[in-house]
Amino acid sequence: MDTVHFLPMCHHYILIPENSTIQAGDPLYSMENVTLIPFPYPQSVLSNRSEFNAKKFKRIMSGKEKVFFRPSEYLYLETSSIDIDFVFCHQPEILSNVLWALLTLRYGQTNLDAMVFFHWVDCPASSPAPTFPPTIFRHMEAVDWSQTAFVHGKASLKYWKQNWNNKSHVVDMNNSIEDKLSYMPLAAKSLPEKDMGLWKQSGKPIAFNHRWAGTTGRDILPEYMEGLPPEYVVYCTDQTIKKPQAGQSPIGERFKYAYDAYKGRPQEKSAELYSDFLKNCYASVGIIKGYGTWNLSVQDPIKLGTPTLVYDTPMMRDVLGSQYPLFFKTKEEFQSKLLSLPEKFEYKLRDFKSEFQNNLMNAMLESRNYTKLHDQEGIYGGPWLYFMSQGLTYKKDLLFQTHKSLIDGQGSNSWETIRRWVRQWGIKDDPTSPFTKLHIPDDATEAHRRLQEYVNDKSHENPVSQFE
Repeated sequence: MDTVHFLPMCHHYILIPENSTIQAGDPLYSMENVTLIPFPYPQSVLSNRSEFNAKKFKRIMSGKEKVFFRPSEYLYLETSSIDIDFVFCHQPEILSNVLWALLTLRYGQTNLDAMVFFHWVDCPASSPAPTFPPTIFRHMEAVDWSQTAFVHGKASLKYWKQNWNNKSHVVDMNNSIEDKLSYMPLAAKSLPEKDMGLWKQSGKPIAFNHRWAGTTGRDILPEYMEGLPPEYVVYCTDQTIKKPQAGQSPIGERFKYAYDAYKGRPQEKSAELYSDFLKNCYASVGIIKGYGTWNLSVQDPIKLGTPTLVYDTPMMRDVLGSQYPLFFKTKEEFQSKLLSLPEKFEYKLRDFKSEFQNNLMNAMLESRNYTKLHDQEGIYGGPWLYFMSQGLTYKKDLLFQTHKSLIDGQGSNSWETIRRWVRQWGIKDDPTSPFTKLHIPDDATEAHRRLQEYVNDKSHENPVSQFE
């Protein structure tokens, strides 16, 4: 939802899983500038990365199916009544499926831009198995089709390039791809600052708020803890820590599940308990040795003032900055820093949200300057201004006057150019309406001038007298 909050007030159509866990009282349902569209996403991980139900999508976007945008509330969407300026795709490998579906409806031929967001990079390090089919070619296609492609940070590009380390492909990583990349550093969500008294342990508890897995330190942290005084105990938020994996020795009493006292109770998954846990630990530790392009969990204890020892990797330096004081690489460094932590710890993280927001806004402004304006009035620009002055506001009503044959038939890119032409003269679109709703503000001086010019021009190809 960050991208919704980052942008100036505009309308968003968001495809959500049709079996979504979003509850009726969720704030999403009360946002006037958001239309939620339940959509059948595949349940399989593999299928979800390769399939997109274009048939269903086209039925929705051509007004042939109800859209239950809120529980028990529905509407019909169709390209003759709405406009789409950008497609934000968080699964870049299916971007072309989405765009081809819109193009099949003859929509998006002249003004539609895409922004893709890479939350995962396919590479040998991230592949669950050597035979797992890579989607790097679909990713490259998505970058090519998009205005800008967003990645977490520098590590993303490094991992992507690994695809060509030991294998040649029919296409190569090149500067054209790199030039289209921008960064989306993600900020961890804010946690409750007030201590609710939900978690307290004696001694010097160490927080481990990551999955208990080989890539997150499971295989080295027990060794790094050896030799420390018994008051240092690791408490993990992943209850897998209680179940040693095959081939591993039991980890003993020095490693515990953090929420044993709340097992099965509602508080076990609450933000209040998680926050209290991090605040009341002597220290926290983060070890990401395997694949990773960004990390949110390591930000949580740092934001709450808990000294956090972090395994030193280029990715973590990208997140925390090279000046971060508690990086470690060896057992000796880990224990030395753990035993000499300051009484008060403060470290200011970069303003990730502002960075991401600025990068996104710059990309959208660049797109606007090239594809969202239209210099040629055409034969219907003036009539649209005229009908707006007469009280018609909805796009479909305007089209009924100028393009009657398109109202219930297949779309046409002609109306996209008309809208782009009138918008640049100060015409406003109502962002709280799920349907394109235009009006001429009083201060839209240029729009009023061009309207008067059109009304006075009796020789116009479509003069006022031609319309009823």
